[in-house]
Amino acid sequence: MTFQDSQPSRYSRLVAILKVVLPLTALVLLSLVFLLARTIDPTQAIPMAGIDVEDRARDPRLSGARFAGVTDDGAALTIETETARSDQAVALRLEVTGLDLRLEGLNGEDFFARAQTGVLDRGTGRFEMSGGLEIVTTPGYRLSSERLTGLLDSTRIESPGPVTGRAPAGEITAGNMVMRTDSSGGAGYRLVFGGGVRLLYRTDN
Repeated sequence: MTFQDSQPSRYSRLVAILKVVLPLTALVLLSLVFLLARTIDPTQAIPMAGIDVEDRARDPRLSGARFAGVTDDGAALTIETETARSDQAVALRLEVTGLDLRLEGLNGEDFFARAQTGVLDRGTGRFEMSGGLEIVTTPGYRLSSERLTGLLDSTRIESPGPVTGRAPAGEITAGNMVMRTDSSGGAGYRLVFGGGVRLLYRTDN
């Protein structure tokens, strides 16, 4: 047999071998894919958001609610909450959490308060804030209190209990506080402290 005659025979044998080997290789690889694939556990479902659907159905509430209005003397009142839930017993009354309140006067006055919880009663036109209250107001007051109440349609905000913090002139402590329109005829608002006011005056060095 010559070299030229052996070439077709060798090629034929190679093709015959590949016809057997390649399908077997593919079958082995496919088997490995199924063997190595992670078994799906039907109990391991996609994690769901931590929301109790039944609780929401029983107790509907809004997230990120925002209320805005203008008082009778032209101040802009804005209230933002983390959650707001309607009171089933009282119409137009909302119980809120994560409450931020801002009152901006026509002459640049600014009153800001933040509380953990609160109530907005649109029926009576009042609001209430409580829990970890922080108050920042012009001209340079940073105060804390346990409770604030006020009107939704008029500029009047008061703390019926003790107030402590920093005033422009130093450290201040008072039994109560009221922010209201200036009744003396001047423009803007007045911050009035009462109930045994103490001011620890500190000069700037």
